[in-house]
Amino acid sequence: MIEFGVIGVLVLILVFVMTRNQSTQTELKQIQHAHKTLQSQNKYSLGIVMTMASVLQNTFQTKLAALKSHGLISHQDYDMAHFVLENFQFVIVQCCQHNETVEVGVRKALKGQNFTIEEISQFIARQPSEVRIPWCKNTVEGFVAACRNLVADKGKNTAKHAESAEATS
Repeated sequence: MIEFGVIGVLVLILVFVMTRNQSTQTELKQIQHAHKTLQSQNKYSLGIVMTMASVLQNTFQTKLAALKSHGLISHQDYDMAHFVLENFQFVIVQCCQHNETVEVGVRKALKGQNFTIEEISQFIARQPSEVRIPWCKNTVEGFVAACRNLVADKGKNTAKHAESAEATS
């Protein structure tokens, strides 16, 4: 009689373990499906970010070329700004895909280049506060704002500063 009781308890334990195993497998399949869906969405989102970064990079490079052709930027500043804008998409992708800071992305872009991070920092330090402040945030948003302001129409900015100087005198 005791043997039947022990067998009965073992059968109940076996049924419990099998039921628990089946529910765990179902949960695992749901998690795997959710993970696959998130990976797909992440890949799609990164593709969009890369496309937008490429478009912005081309726009900023065109504006920089216009500044150079109008003589509104020195050759040295042009070289530095050109390097930053040439690596705009790379830095954005490094920040978004690898969760890195802008400084780390720029350092990676500098590998094998003639510039150093100190030269880039000095270049940024010479820029107006509209460029320096967003750059110092060391975020994607700050980097985009700094690059946008770097190639902002300097002719209009110069005219505004001249008008404000005349108004105060």
